[in-house]
Amino acid sequence: MSNKEKVTLKSETQFINRVVAIILATGMFTTVGFYLIGLILLFVKGRPIPDLAGQYFHSFGEFFSYLVTLHPRAFLYLGTVCLILTPVSRVFISIIAFWREKDFKYVGVTVIVFLVIVISVIIGSVFKINVG
Repeated sequence: MSNKEKVTLKSETQFINRVVAIILATGMFTTVGFYLIGLILLFVKGRPIPDLAGQYFHSFGEFFSYLVTLHPRAFLYLGTVCLILTPVSRVFISIIAFWREKDFKYVGVTVIVFLVIVISVIIGSVFKINVG
């Protein structure tokens, strides 16, 4: 590998690391922001803290109506969705990064990790098991 290729690979790796760091930081701040808005709305509106276990929105319309009317449940739900999507997007970016570096062994491993996460979320959404 020539020096030029090493420098290019190093700068591309640094760029990918910066992108991943930005994704993780943005996800963290967005998650915290939605949770804070939800908690502030809970206290301002004087509602008890809802038990969100097993409660789902029946449609996007219902979710958006809760969001527009500043219902705390919608913001707490958004925070949870952002919390889940942050590492998922990081894994997805890793797939792209390994592909660009032609490191297909790690592409395969990362695709498996990505699929496990996605399947877990789908199973958790479809099969709502009550524990307790």
